[in-house]
Amino acid sequence: MWTLSRIAVYPIKSLDPVYLEQTEILPGGALSGDRQFALFDQADNVINAKKYPAIHRIRSQFDIANQTVTLSSTETSPEPLRFHLIEERTELENWLSVYFHQQVTLKENSESGFPDDLEAPGPTIISTQTYEELARWFPEITVDELRLRFRGNLEIAGDSPFCEDRLYSATDSQVLFQIGPITLAGSNPCKRCVVPSRHPITGAKDSDFMKTFIRKRKETFPAWAPIELFQNMYRLAVNTRLTRLPDKPSNIIRAGDLIQILP
Repeated sequence: MWTLSRIAVYPIKSLDPVYLEQTEILPGGALSGDRQFALFDQADNVINAKKYPAIHRIRSQFDIANQTVTLSSTETSPEPLRFHLIEERTELENWLSVYFHQQVTLKENSESGFPDDLEAPGPTIISTQTYEELARWFPEITVDELRLRFRGNLEIAGDSPFCEDRLYSATDSQVLFQIGPITLAGSNPCKRCVVPSRHPITGAKDSDFMKTFIRKRKETFPAWAPIELFQNMYRLAVNTRLTRLPDKPSNIIRAGDLIQILP
């Protein structure tokens, strides 16, 4: 039996995570508070780590209850500064504009957030066993650092590396599963970009990371996994979508909830 062991949300897209003991699922399928805010450049394009490596060097601490964020970076002022995400948005945007050397706008979507996969905007899922296997591939990278590189939402205590790949199918039939009271459908293995190859604090890129990952993924690919969905092997974790939302307060998931694949 699998259990939910860790919940991570990223209140501002591409910045640091907040780890929670419980959270609610929004009607659109996202976790409450996850990617609720995103940064946009002067051309109104999203500022993310894929396009802006400098974002790795911003440290952020969130107080979700009080809607504040504390930012620091040695490239601007080493002294941390706290901003209210609503009441001090102009001051926050000014700090970010100085950092990125252009006008930055902070936008909010409290209903669905700003997911990467619009077809599967639910939480991404990965197992602790998978992170531990990756740490064997990359002995110089700890499991905690891998969490920051791959930025999954829900971490499960499973039974083997890549066991989360059982949560989707190459056929038209969806794989449905429950986490606590919530029913989700697995969509596809998550496509990866350049971000996991960078150090999550400094932004320094490891040019061999992707090649090593693809080689080891091929070598260890489970016989039962749907290889048809792997156009290349640079994929990790599971994208999901919500299929059924129970009435409040039953739309809350908690660390320790059981995960059950439905028939």
